[in-house]
Amino acid sequence: MERLICSTALIIAVTFTSNAQQFKELTLDQKLQKLTEKRIEVLKADNDKDRKALNDEFLEMMRIALNDPVSFKTSFDTIPKIGDLESGDGFFRMINWNLAYSDETNDYFCFLQYEDFKEKKIDVVELKEGYRNIKGEERKTFKESDWYGALYYKIIPSKSTRKKKSYMVLGWDGNDQYSSIKIVDVMTITERGVRFGGDLFSIPGKNARRMILEYKSDAAVSLRYEPRKKRIIFNELVPMEPDLEGSYAFYIPIMKFNALVWKRGKWTWEEGIDARLNTGDRPYVDPPSPQNTGR
Repeated sequence: MERLICSTALIIAVTFTSNAQQFKELTLDQKLQKLTEKRIEVLKADNDKDRKALNDEFLEMMRIALNDPVSFKTSFDTIPKIGDLESGDGFFRMINWNLAYSDETNDYFCFLQYEDFKEKKIDVVELKEGYRNIKGEERKTFKESDWYGALYYKIIPSKSTRKKKSYMVLGWDGNDQYSSIKIVDVMTITERGVRFGGDLFSIPGKNARRMILEYKSDAAVSLRYEPRKKRIIFNELVPMEPDLEGSYAFYIPIMKFNALVWKRGKWTWEEGIDARLNTGDRPYVDPPSPQNTGR
């Protein structure tokens, strides 16, 4: 029996290696077509086991495709339900997606791709999900190798120097069947790698490196950036009943909005702001399905 299992594993490994080699030899357009087909298979899978196995193949295909030098200037928007985001300053792009499970938890996958002008090449950084529980972690700093995992839908250039570039990222985490999470985080890119968390916040009573909003899973919470006013606005969250204070799975949004406003080099907390939309604006609420980036 043990010999049979080893033989089966060897056959799968050889087949996967062979398919990967064939995939490498395709043109980028052909790779995108194969990625689209594989992603549809993932989304249509009947159970968690099949979904994860298909996503493993999709992930390896994505690694190969993003290491194609031409891919940096090529949109991946044709692949269903993934986020293909640009940084706004032309420095990097981010591709991310989630894998939803039947228990309403998710795994997250994210690649950063940027041009290394010094080495004259395209760098690809894969964020590796490690530390999973983001709840209450306003101070922890995460690296690319122990990323908490989220589905990002907006990148905001924030603060840059010659040696490092910092961005604000807005993200969503379908935490579990009871609560969801919205995140405002600082992502910094340096020669040493990618880091999440930064001292760019001025929030009363908190020494925060990110802002975390946890709320009832079926609630719709708006979190969006207004470039004209240089502010990030969001619903105020309150417990459904007074005795549920601190139990964030029972927090819901009200029609009162607060904001983080860029002032004197910090994202500064302001309460009770006017959040009426301007013409052309759109609110970012929870993705209509766990696979969607909310773009």
